[in-house]
Amino acid sequence: MQIPEIDKLIQSVVENIPGKIGPFGDELQDYLRKSLSATLKKMDIVTRHEFDIQSAVLQKTRKKVDEMEEVIKKLESKLL
Repeated sequence: MQIPEIDKLIQSVVENIPGKIGPFGDELQDYLRKSLSATLKKMDIVTRHEFDIQSAVLQKTRKKVDEMEEVIKKLESKLL
């Protein structure tokens, strides 16, 4: 999972580590990236794009449910 925000966070963490870490910098960045990605996968986080798509689907479904409820009310009123 490559998310630009994760890369920025990792870069910020590595830059703020006191002292020179020399050749371990790349290894540390790789470790942090893998650790953060694994943690985010466990958290079941979705991208904003995926969220927006699901939100639109939900809105469309909610509209259909509301329309169906109106039809049911009309049908019930005709029966009673």
